[in-house]
Amino acid sequence: MTSTDTRSSGEGPRPGAPRPAAGVDAATTAVRAPGPADATTALPIQQQQKARAKSHVRRRPSPGVPLAGLPPVVHRWLSPMLALAAVAMLPVAAATTDLSVMDGWGLAKVLSPAAWAAMALAVAACVAELWSPRPRIPMLGAATTVLILCSFGLPSVVQPVARFTTAWLLAGFTDAIAGDGIPPTGVDARFYWPGFFAQWAWFRDAGGATQLDEVLRWFPPMVVGVWAIGIYALARSLLGGTRTPWVAAWLFLGLNWIEQDYFSPQATAIVLQLTVLTFALGPLATRRTDPAGVPGWPAPHAEAKKLPLLRRWLVAAMTPPNRPTLPPRQLLLIYFCAALCLLAIAPSHQLTPIALIGQLVVLAVVGRIRGRTLVLVGILAVGVYLIVAARPFWVNQLSMLLGSGEDGGAIENGVADRLMGDTGQVAVKMLRILVPGFTWLVAIAGAWVYWRRRRDLVPIALAVVPMGVIVQGYGGEVFMRVVLYGLPVLTILCADALRAAVRRWRWMHYVLAGGMVGLFALLVLIRGGNDAYQTVYPEDVALARQTIAETPHGQEIVPLSHVGPYGVEGIDTHSGGNVIDGCSQLANDPIRCIDADAPDVIITFTSVEREGVVLEGKEPGWSLRLIQELVASGRYVLAYQDGFNAVLKKAVPGPLAEVGG
Repeated sequence: MTSTDTRSSGEGPRPGAPRPAAGVDAATTAVRAPGPADATTALPIQQQQKARAKSHVRRRPSPGVPLAGLPPVVHRWLSPMLALAAVAMLPVAAATTDLSVMDGWGLAKVLSPAAWAAMALAVAACVAELWSPRPRIPMLGAATTVLILCSFGLPSVVQPVARFTTAWLLAGFTDAIAGDGIPPTGVDARFYWPGFFAQWAWFRDAGGATQLDEVLRWFPPMVVGVWAIGIYALARSLLGGTRTPWVAAWLFLGLNWIEQDYFSPQATAIVLQLTVLTFALGPLATRRTDPAGVPGWPAPHAEAKKLPLLRRWLVAAMTPPNRPTLPPRQLLLIYFCAALCLLAIAPSHQLTPIALIGQLVVLAVVGRIRGRTLVLVGILAVGVYLIVAARPFWVNQLSMLLGSGEDGGAIENGVADRLMGDTGQVAVKMLRILVPGFTWLVAIAGAWVYWRRRRDLVPIALAVVPMGVIVQGYGGEVFMRVVLYGLPVLTILCADALRAAVRRWRWMHYVLAGGMVGLFALLVLIRGGNDAYQTVYPEDVALARQTIAETPHGQEIVPLSHVGPYGVEGIDTHSGGNVIDGCSQLANDPIRCIDADAPDVIITFTSVEREGVVLEGKEPGWSLRLIQELVASGRYVLAYQDGFNAVLKKAVPGPLAEVGG
């Protein structure tokens, strides 16, 4: 080959090759590319050593994965087998759990060993797949689904029908709208935000159904699964990586004791909130950058000149955000979907739009979102809806919307006033305070780790903003709402802290795996702490429906206490009683409240009896003695009784003052 051939082929001397001696014809020393016939370009022993070295590198297990040294067949089948074993234990758990002996400790105390084994196996399935050298996303998703079923779905498995009184009441709200499509007025403030009820009324009518019993039963694990998808997407945007986002999703599940995932507008509103935040921190996310190379915020590259902190803040504030890299059509579709979610939240829930708008304002102020018009869309949607549709509500409840200024009262209602009941009730409710405190401590550590890596405080700000909701006089549940709104970002920061700990101390893998089992066991205890008086039985639902059907329209049907499925139907056809000072429910002061209200029908369930014993310290059988007193007074007759389930109907008018009790 000549030098001309070498130039035409684009080849030249290899770097480090010996140069031809002076005076030697270049044509005779030109270097050409080695070919298959060049057996002397490398010794056979060298080629074998290189191949062996490459093979060794491919097979070497990852230093951070505990199970990387196991055979590939184990990695392939270990997680699926554990997940299948967990699902197989659930029927056994349902058959061996005795719900009749529950006390103040709730569901956790009566669960059979099969239920706890199912939960432990589900956790093991998640950890086994996470620890494999190459985690499979479909298998991680399947294992997470099993974990949700064995924790959040455990009450749906072991209890015959849906638990939680409010879920049955909201099903009654849906039933009221399904009739003529018009929300009833003067019944409940939640009817001023009827988006959720109208949605499910349409689903019910479109499906030809008349009841939503099965939907109520399986709604919690289904909606929690959607929440977990949102947390995973947020974690991918904020943390990156392949394993940490799954850990963030599992932390969200394990720390989500708030129990707002029942059939409710709040549950759907959280889905919409996570959708908007996923768009804002994902495809619409941006950061302020200076194309001129002036050091800005966060910290500049190593070669840049150090500027004062105030100057860097000023440069960052005046620098426009960079544009997302997506094509315009995709951005337009994302803007449309985000705006649609904001419009859907406004008529569905009272507090969630306020918390979400606050988070979007933070992102807009710090330049982390491209498309600040979403903030304007959210404000206009809430403002227009309040002025037009919810005007009759806020005219009389302006202090609730603007905040009454009684922050201490809100905290007292949400925390201190709930610490009542027997030993199990007090212990469970104390855990409900300690777990959020622990979550915040770990999240603050994660915020520090995130700050050191990215010089970014936006995530912790997103978790703090919803705390402004606490100034509203929403009642005792406002504390739970505040924790829930900040929990998605808090768990992501917690996952970042745990990732830093694992990278520093490899033995933390095993500590965190054991901690995950303990966390989900604690979750079952906390979430099921009220199940002694929140469990509903099929005979309770049948009794409520029969009583409503047999009572003439317009008459009052008042529960002795607000537990049980008393509102499953008849919200728009039967009155629920009058508002009497000190008588939020008849059981507060039965004789005085019944005498003042004089309802046409009184209904009570087994859950009412258990609530009085477990939560209020009454003697067992108190509800039966009250029934006997009411019948003995002559004012009411016993229309039905089966154990603690009973229906009383008014007989003749007359005072109850002479009745003892």
